[in-house]
Amino acid sequence: MSSLSQVLKINPRVSWSAFWRWWREGLLAWLPAGVRRWLAGSARRLVLTVENGAWVLTREESGPAKELERMDRSAPDWKVLAGRFRTEKPHEWVVRFPAGQALTRVLTLPLAAEKNLRRVTGFEMDRLTPFSAAQVYYDAAVLERHPESRRLRVELTALPRSAVEPVLADLRQQGLPPDALEVAGGHRLNLLPPEQRPRRGLWGQRLRAAVIIVSLLLVAAAVALPIWQQRALAIETLAKVDQTQKAAQQALNLRDQLDKTLDASRMLARKKQSIPARVELLRELTAILPDDTWLDRLQVKGDSVQIIGQSSKASALIGIVESSKLFSGAAFTSPVTTDPRTGKERFMLSARIGQEP
Repeated sequence: MSSLSQVLKINPRVSWSAFWRWWREGLLAWLPAGVRRWLAGSARRLVLTVENGAWVLTREESGPAKELERMDRSAPDWKVLAGRFRTEKPHEWVVRFPAGQALTRVLTLPLAAEKNLRRVTGFEMDRLTPFSAAQVYYDAAVLERHPESRRLRVELTALPRSAVEPVLADLRQQGLPPDALEVAGGHRLNLLPPEQRPRRGLWGQRLRAAVIIVSLLLVAAAVALPIWQQRALAIETLAKVDQTQKAAQQALNLRDQLDKTLDASRMLARKKQSIPARVELLRELTAILPDDTWLDRLQVKGDSVQIIGQSSKASALIGIVESSKLFSGAAFTSPVTTDPRTGKERFMLSARIGQEP
């Protein structure tokens, strides 16, 4: 992580472009090999090496370079050269000069100069070489970065225009302007200024770029679609689980209500079974009450009974009622009075049906 963060601090543009290439190649690896080769385009380079008295045309691709033609520099066969160019259909058309004709300097620059390295070295050309920037074709490569001191070690490579211009002029005259100007044996630097580099195969490059973008989008969609489907399925499953939980909770609530209702009904049934029928109560009272006692009113309410009547000796009625197996807790609910018409005692007595537990 520390090295990555250092790279990001040094040159975020370079690091993000490297990340983009890594991510793009990772996605393109999902495509068939033939499609990948077409999208990558041809890696063939057609190189015209300028030697003493000769031009050597070679093909550079995967593997060692192959020499195609060797021509007299003073009288090159332009038809052969143009034919080779049309036949080979190179991705890059390069003119290469011997290292002995180039001027190389290693210099130290501030770290910030990496963003505009070509422009900075152009400004320093007068001080670093015997030439001005207008007298040479040049480019620079970073050899080392020292973040702690915020310095760069840079190698500057320059070719005098006096040696290069005649070759470039002949090629341009024949309609074969090169894409790159290189020095043999050094870093693969393109010494041609950007404004002099022809834009070959622009539509093909745009088509490949468009196809690459579409392919990346399709691959990304193919990778993301199962994840999205799984996410949607998980959300749907969670919703169903939530509905099921609610239904289960409703069922539990209904079951609780049913249990409560059943308990209440059982309690009422037990209570009803525990209370004798009114006929039995009336029969019991008829049997236990003295003959000099009669009832004006008998009221049964729940598990209690209220007796209203007259008796020759009302005070004895509590004991009589208490002695029955069907009654308990007998008591007068109002004072006993004497009826002047009959001379008997009028009473109002209540008792609980059933024996006390």
